[in-house]
Amino acid sequence: MITFVPESKYTNYYDIARYNLTWRLSLILLAFLPVLAIVLFNLGENAAYPSLIGVGLCLLTLLILIKTKSFTLPAILYSVIGAILSQYTLIFFPESYHFVDPAWIMIIVLYAYFTLGKIWGTVVLGFCLTGITYYILEVLNINLEMTKNSGKDDTIALAINFIVCGIIIAFLIFQFLELNSYAESKYITLTDTLKDKNKEKTVLLKEIHHRVKNNLQVVTSLLRLQSRDINEEKYKLMYRDSINRVLSMALIHEKIYQTPDLAKINLKVYLESLAQDLISSYSLETKIDLNIESNLEKLNTKSLVPVALIFNELISNSIKHGFKDQKIGKINIQIIDKYPKVKIRYSDDGRWIEQPEEGSLGLELVQSLTEQLSGSHVRSTENGTHYTFNFVYDD
Repeated sequence: MITFVPESKYTNYYDIARYNLTWRLSLILLAFLPVLAIVLFNLGENAAYPSLIGVGLCLLTLLILIKTKSFTLPAILYSVIGAILSQYTLIFFPESYHFVDPAWIMIIVLYAYFTLGKIWGTVVLGFCLTGITYYILEVLNINLEMTKNSGKDDTIALAINFIVCGIIIAFLIFQFLELNSYAESKYITLTDTLKDKNKEKTVLLKEIHHRVKNNLQVVTSLLRLQSRDINEEKYKLMYRDSINRVLSMALIHEKIYQTPDLAKINLKVYLESLAQDLISSYSLETKIDLNIESNLEKLNTKSLVPVALIFNELISNSIKHGFKDQKIGKINIQIIDKYPKVKIRYSDDGRWIEQPEEGSLGLELVQSLTEQLSGSHVRSTENGTHYTFNFVYDD
């Protein structure tokens, strides 16, 4: 009969476990408390009356469980009435043996914590500890004097009481272990499921980034084919700038699908690749010394796209305008992580025979992309070109 549990109103496994525990505990108590009450009555023990009250409480809780399909009210009744009965027996029956009472108190407190939560459990524990403290200070000596001489019947009653408590404690421990085992298996299952889904999404995202990169390269190929029909150098340069902008974005997607962490990219490695691609694109004879200092380990992809395009414009301008008649050029990039902000310093030692015109597409792009990063920048053209950027680090 213990294995049979009526249907509850719950769908959550933990609530079902609490309901089942209350039902099975009621049946166990109903099986043993009458026997204990009869034995205590035969011995003339006043403690038989709390046992009878316990039998009535068990019958009441079983009816409530069937009627309401909820464990809340039965759990409150067990916790409150059980705590009161245990303290009443402990304090007002000094002629009885109280060796087993701590075990009953432990059962009540554990049950309250498990079914009603930490607040109810703590209140019940506090109440019981108060009663035990009073018993030790006021009743213990009287109890020891009155129970000096114990008979065989008293020993039998005590043994039965211990057996009942032991069975209930073992049952509670079994329920806790069963619930813990379920939680552990559920956690392992969910973890494995999430890992599998994460792997699938990672593969899918890498494939998407790979295809985007390929599509962008197709766009650059089309732009190159189209530029062959252009004779004017001015428009050829415009096409080349457009191609480099598309290639800088293609490079982002290439780095993304090549990295284990799709969410963040090593900015220093990206900039080194970007600079080499731009130098090759412009067929520059000038040897460029690129120096990058960075304490920013990784940058997320949301911020990387505008940052990459900004550097594309800056490096392109340095190549086109700053190093035209120089054999050696130097570009310094300093990236400082000052969470929650990032500071970037860019400078070159180019002669800059001609500066980009104010309102040009390149400078407009730099301004627009800086605003996109919720940042600001300062530009200086003394002894080369210098930029200082400050923007908010986006997690």
